[in-house]
Amino acid sequence: MAIHLDASAAGFERPVRWAYRVLALLWIGKGLLGWASLMGFDGHDAEFAKIVGWTGFFVPIVVPVIDLIAGVALWISWRWGAGVWALAALGYLCLEAFGAVTFPSRGMTGVVVVLLLLHFVRLVLVRSKSEQQMTIV
Repeated sequence: MAIHLDASAAGFERPVRWAYRVLALLWIGKGLLGWASLMGFDGHDAEFAKIVGWTGFFVPIVVPVIDLIAGVALWISWRWGAGVWALAALGYLCLEAFGAVTFPSRGMTGVVVVLLLLHFVRLVLVRSKSEQQMTIV
């Protein structure tokens, strides 16, 4: 059973869908870059030798898997995939806040924060319209 909001009445379903699909491609790329780094394709040694503690396991191995799952979910269906992506992005921001993420650039964190804010603004705008229909299928 799934609950869907009728976004077609608002007239913005197609641009939102393609914006989320572009984001899905970028997030899949982020996951693949994580795996390339893990396997040593980026010119550095493989990360398996450096794994110490739970963050040493979680960040290089689990985060790329979650990124790929979130990207594929976002590509398949932007309605429920956006929720999966939001959870993955919030997890990324939490890891960044605790200093566990090894990305040297703070620019990606800023982009993720802006995208999450846009996502939540879209949710508020869609949910605030009383003429939207909810269907349970």
